[in-house]
Amino acid sequence: MAGVALCFASIVVAAPSLSGAAAAPDTDTASYLDSHAPVNARVEDLLRKMTLAEKVGQMDQIVTGALRDSSNPADGNCRNSGGNNDALQPNCLQEVLIKNFTGSILAGGTDNPPSNTGRGWAEWYNTIQHYAIDNSRLHIPVIFGVDAVHGFGHPFEAPLFPQSIGIGATWDPEVARTGGAVTARGLKATGWTWDFAPVQDLYRDNRWGRAYETWAEQPVLSAALGGGFVRGMQDGTGVVATVKHFAGYSQSLNGHDRVEAQLPIRYLQDVLLPSYQGGIDANAATVMVNSGSVNNMPAHASHFLLTTLLRERMGFKGVVISDFGDVPALASNYRIAADFPEAIAKAVNAGVDMSMTPNDFRGWQNGLIQDVQRGLVSERRINDSVRRILKLKFELGLFDHPYVDPDKADAAVTAGRDATLKATQQSITLLRNQNNVLPLPQNSRLVVTGPSADSMTNQLGGWSVSWQGVFGAGHVCCMGPADQIPPGTTVLKGLQAAGPNVTFAPDQASAVAAAAGADAVVVAVGEKAYAEGLGDNPSPALPADQKALISALQATGKPVIVVVLAGRPLALGPGRDANGVIMAYQGSTEAGTAVADVIFGRINPSGRLPVSWPSEADAPGGDFCGNCPSPLGDQPKTFDQLPSTASGQGNQYNPLWPFGFGLSYTTFANSDLAVATPSVRRDGTVRLSVTVRNTGSRAGTQTVPVYVRQPVNDTVVPPQRLVAFTKVTLDPGQSRTVQLSFPASVLAVTQGDIDSTARPQVPTGAYQVQVDAMSADFQVR
Repeated sequence: MAGVALCFASIVVAAPSLSGAAAAPDTDTASYLDSHAPVNARVEDLLRKMTLAEKVGQMDQIVTGALRDSSNPADGNCRNSGGNNDALQPNCLQEVLIKNFTGSILAGGTDNPPSNTGRGWAEWYNTIQHYAIDNSRLHIPVIFGVDAVHGFGHPFEAPLFPQSIGIGATWDPEVARTGGAVTARGLKATGWTWDFAPVQDLYRDNRWGRAYETWAEQPVLSAALGGGFVRGMQDGTGVVATVKHFAGYSQSLNGHDRVEAQLPIRYLQDVLLPSYQGGIDANAATVMVNSGSVNNMPAHASHFLLTTLLRERMGFKGVVISDFGDVPALASNYRIAADFPEAIAKAVNAGVDMSMTPNDFRGWQNGLIQDVQRGLVSERRINDSVRRILKLKFELGLFDHPYVDPDKADAAVTAGRDATLKATQQSITLLRNQNNVLPLPQNSRLVVTGPSADSMTNQLGGWSVSWQGVFGAGHVCCMGPADQIPPGTTVLKGLQAAGPNVTFAPDQASAVAAAAGADAVVVAVGEKAYAEGLGDNPSPALPADQKALISALQATGKPVIVVVLAGRPLALGPGRDANGVIMAYQGSTEAGTAVADVIFGRINPSGRLPVSWPSEADAPGGDFCGNCPSPLGDQPKTFDQLPSTASGQGNQYNPLWPFGFGLSYTTFANSDLAVATPSVRRDGTVRLSVTVRNTGSRAGTQTVPVYVRQPVNDTVVPPQRLVAFTKVTLDPGQSRTVQLSFPASVLAVTQGDIDSTARPQVPTGAYQVQVDAMSADFQVR
């Protein structure tokens, strides 16, 4: 810890007299400092001792940029240049943490310490935390937040998991739990114990630049995976997760990030909210609010969303935080408030506990105090928020063990590569295998080419070292450092390590020439790194040069294996007809090894699509639309499309590859579906069994989805709804009868007419469970 002490000593200044502030408490009578006292008693003791200004500060989160500059400004207004070499400045620490009592610090999407390692993050944390505790009247620690989306993605040496859509392809909540646990260990070791993940928004539109941050398009699958992640992150780790972005963030009118959503309350409650409920039921400590508006009301100002639904109906008890800059946006963008103080009042009264402001700490402090003085916000309402925030800090151990050991941080941050590889292997989804071209013999002569064959930046995607990825899709504003490419294995390196006869061709001409002497060609294509905003795309498709590359390789007559490294389904053009198509998603540092394992048959692929892969307008059986502006047909389209009287071409559910699709190197057969509970109460559990048999010649893992059909209901419901799933690993010829169950509550729908906002209820009557073509009846009474 000596290095930390030296760093800290270089910036510490004496705490000034806090004019007008209450006197420091007598530590002998400050029971909140007693580690043996019950948490609730400690919270109430501290709350009684706090001034209004100190309470208001606890409700504000400020970015590290407000603490950093190339010099020490006399006014305490740090103006971080955007570079990560700017140092923490004492006048800015004093202004933000002490004079304005800020209770939380955020490392934003491009905020990394000068030494972007586990040690660097730990030392950064200790320096700020020391200043806050040592110089404040009540010695209240700061809570530190960061977006660790697919692993602790900021320190460049950390192993990274597939993006959430890739974890969704595993159909395994235990994989998500492991990802949460590995991430939590790195966060805990560095002190950044508030993770702004998981995204529990439901996948609805692949034009959206954050589609890859979602788990799945079906609420039961998304809820289960999110619940697994939250449990892994929070169970005994000293780290907390954040369910976001409540609610309806993923379904804007046109696929663009933060654009308005127009959502019937029935759709919101029946389809979107159950995914968030999965994280809440796993005891997620915090929830982040949707940045957009829903039905002409900004989510941050909606009492119905943040109090009626979230707290009263869904039972959430923790801290609600805004997203980046969204409270001031109520005045500056949405124009539902005349100024920042009025915007603060609307957000706090709606249910926001903490504002990610992210820079205007004085405006927050002065604005909320002014609101109390004007009677716009009650101090009782402020106490409710501060009570929740303090409880979170006590439960995280920040009062009793506020500092971390930098000597241990690097080891914790870089651990978990084996778990990352295992998750990636389970996510790989085989979409096409014409004439069983795969797996290839290990001594096959391969040509490897394509823009993503040896690109770790393309392979990882967004939220990797930096917000928009290491190179931020070419956008200089958000680029990560070019010398901080995370260590890992690209597709080329994975294939070279696994096979003795692998040749790299850097361009189309050399690839076509080399194909003449090859047994097969592997072409790695897909997307560059991106995140929200910059990643929004009205036509997600392979670029023309990548399609031309595939066509040229197909013209050689050699088998072509297309490996897609992307955050969402893409229009593949000629790639959809390749001999083999593998979806490897984005995010994982170990994707190259996993792809090689599948291509050479060292593992049997078991990934299944967690989303629908749309049909292409020019494909056989695709949508007829003349000169379509997009090569993808009928966007958005999901598995749970409601029945209608439509008859136009392409109106039906007609994906290129449907939700749940994925091939294996073996075959399976399901049989003997039986319901053990032919009649259940609305609050009961439906239990069933099905026999799964491996009918092929090698071991493999089968995913068994269970759907429910409701023959008649007063409102329109999907023809099938996913209600349960399991995975079964079997040797050739082996069979196993598996037991599954689901709560009848997953069948709840909002009853009533078009204008209904009633609580969802489970309709009584007849239902059928379905597995493949089998069905079995049950009743809800």
